[in-house]
Amino acid sequence: MLNLQTILRGFEENGLKQESMYKADEILAKLDIMGRKEFDRDIAEQLFQQCKPTQLNLKMVYRLADIGQTIIDAMSIQGEKAKNAELQLRQIQQNKAICENQLAETSVYSDTRYLFLTLLCVKNIPLNLKYTNCHIQLTLGVINQIAKPESQYDKVNPEFNQDFEFSVPPLISTLQIQFFIRTENTLPILWGSAQLKIQQLDDQVIKQVELKLVDPVGRELGSSVEMEAQIVLNKHQYLQAQLQKFEQRIFTLDNDLIEYRNNLEIIERPFKAKQLSKEQTNKQLSSNIFNQQLHTSQNQQEQDQNIYEMDQQQNQLNSPQEQKEQIWSILQSDKQLEIQDETPEAPEILQHGVIIFTIYGLITLFVCSAKPSFLDVLVCHGLMFTILMDRFDPFHIKLVGAGLLASILYDILWMKQYHLWWYSDDQNNPEWGLNAVNLLRFVLIFTYMQFLYKFVVCYYLYQFHRESIDPTKRYVFTIWKIQYKVGKSRESVSWQ
Repeated sequence: MLNLQTILRGFEENGLKQESMYKADEILAKLDIMGRKEFDRDIAEQLFQQCKPTQLNLKMVYRLADIGQTIIDAMSIQGEKAKNAELQLRQIQQNKAICENQLAETSVYSDTRYLFLTLLCVKNIPLNLKYTNCHIQLTLGVINQIAKPESQYDKVNPEFNQDFEFSVPPLISTLQIQFFIRTENTLPILWGSAQLKIQQLDDQVIKQVELKLVDPVGRELGSSVEMEAQIVLNKHQYLQAQLQKFEQRIFTLDNDLIEYRNNLEIIERPFKAKQLSKEQTNKQLSSNIFNQQLHTSQNQQEQDQNIYEMDQQQNQLNSPQEQKEQIWSILQSDKQLEIQDETPEAPEILQHGVIIFTIYGLITLFVCSAKPSFLDVLVCHGLMFTILMDRFDPFHIKLVGAGLLASILYDILWMKQYHLWWYSDDQNNPEWGLNAVNLLRFVLIFTYMQFLYKFVVCYYLYQFHRESIDPTKRYVFTIWKIQYKVGKSRESVSWQ
């Protein structure tokens, strides 16, 4: 199975660097070259739809890491679909074989009626009904069959999901359904029962049935049993219809399985074409060697010489020193790609957000000396936690945004007081005095700057909410020659 490092290495060997962004046409052209044939455009369109493009110079470009991860996900989905189709195909083939055996044993002129029943579940059992186990007894004439719930089940809504078949004797028109419960070391107790009228069923028509349970006295218990039932008047005809359904289902699954495998082969081909070419070369080489041995079997000396030369060539190809160098080169390449993949470049919105939130924090330091605003301090901490503590979840961003809007309303209420402070010549002017009036006005200028700057911060919070940055990924950004990593398993600050 391919992994992300293998895919990125394949792109890099064909001239596409991981840290760069490329247009869809450029990536498709490389896929055509790597696969030695045109890559299916419908599949390519679906792959690009699953990636989030970035607009660069009025053009939509894609990150190779996103394309590679989308390819991995697509291969996983197609492989899982193929596996499920194979399991369903085997199960239906088994059911078809059983149906064919029954059809061979069934007479065309049989007058016996059959009841086919699928017991689904019992619903709405009271919570105060304490029991450790339960079962349902189905009685048709003198025939009794027991249905037990699944190994792990909800005692309020136990599920059974079992199929039953009854041959309906003449003059019998009712199926008795009884629900028994028991606790530890006690015998089963009949808690509720219901009846299914066979006359209400149509020939070979599956009917959804929900029957209410009543206690032995006849009072409704508020619970019900759900099932699917159908009556069959001619079992031979019914089995023929079932056999046709099985054949149609097998035909559909065969086509689906071919499609899933074909899609998987198309997606994998660009990254396995080189390996397949090597395998074909090795097979051709082995075939040539075998033919050469057949033609030279009469001359033992020439045969020995040829074998000796082939052994020498094989030893040269597989010398220990070259094997070590090749393994070391692959390990170094994998390690380098792994390191690059661990810390991709941060999105542009994240880098701008760090700068904007940092400037907002510096302005807040001056503003808090002019007015007592714990709300501004909390909002500032919330903004920095968004970046430094990886709080990218929508709830945190909405909470900080609500605090920011509240602080804007709070600033509007203070505007009148700011105006009085600006033109005041009071000696007791907030413990500043006339000697510090210029400093006070300087701080108040920062206060107005902060008020206007909050709208910029609101805009970037809205962009953060739209971008939905994944907190499980690790990003790296650089500010003033300081490199910082955020996201999953982030490391500490480091100088470039």
